[in-house]
Formats: sequence, structure tokens, C-alpha cells
Amino acid sequence: MYEDEKSTVPAAWNDPARNAMDQMLENMRNFKESAASGQFTVSASAGDDLLRVIRMLQDWLGTDQSGTLDQRPLLGGSYGAVAMAPFVQQVASDQQGFLTQLARLRDVLGDAESGVRQAMANYGHTEQAVAGTFSK
Repeated sequence: MYEDEKSTVPAAWNDPARNAMDQMLENMRNFKESAASGQFTVSASAGDDLLRVIRMLQDWLGTDQSGTLDQRPLLGGSYGAVAMAPFVQQVASDQQGFLTQLARLRDVLGDAESGVRQAMANYGHTEQAVAGTFSK
């Protein structure tokens, strides 16, 4: 983990990879809130494509990813393999690990789906409002 000696932020929060994930999750929540407040729209065809990708990712994340990733890998009996095996397992399953981050991503995909659905509804309302100006 990267540590900046000059930072007053605790080391766990000073991890660039974790900060990137936190930022992405924050952006997804902001995306949902922006859609709810009508700040943007998404056409039905684009929204359907986005929802399809979100569902594909949700389906993949819904499968049991921890079956093999959280087990100590069989790297062999060399000194390097013996030293690396517990580290590889930790990278997958500790608090900042890959599986933990996948779980966080899975949790926020619901916000993404809600945001896309709302943006699609916003698009429909905008289309109706614009069409109404032409019929007068």
C-alpha cells in the first residue's frame, strides 16, 4: 500500500486504489441523485443498452466469486511460492481486497440501475414537453 508520510489521512484512506473505488462509488450515488433531480436524460435505446450491461455485471457479481479467489493458491514449494501464497490470498479477501471491492461494486450497481431508469423517464418527459411546443 502506498503511504504518503506527509499526509494526515490514516494509511488505509491514503491508498490510491481505495480512493479510486471510493470516488467511483460516490460518482454512482451522485449519478442517481442527478437523475432524480432531472439534471440529465438518456434515450430509451441508450438506456436499454446501459441497463443490459449493468445487469450482465450484476449477474456476474452474483455468482460466487469467492470460491477459489479467497483460497491460498497452490504455487509450489519454493521459498518464493511459500512466501507469496498467503499474500495472494490476503490481496483477494482482506478488507481492501479484490473480493471486498467487488462486493462494494455490487452494492452500488442498484444505484446505477435506478439512475438510468430515472434518466430514461426524464427523457420521455422532455420529449413530451418539446413535442407539446410544436403542436401549438
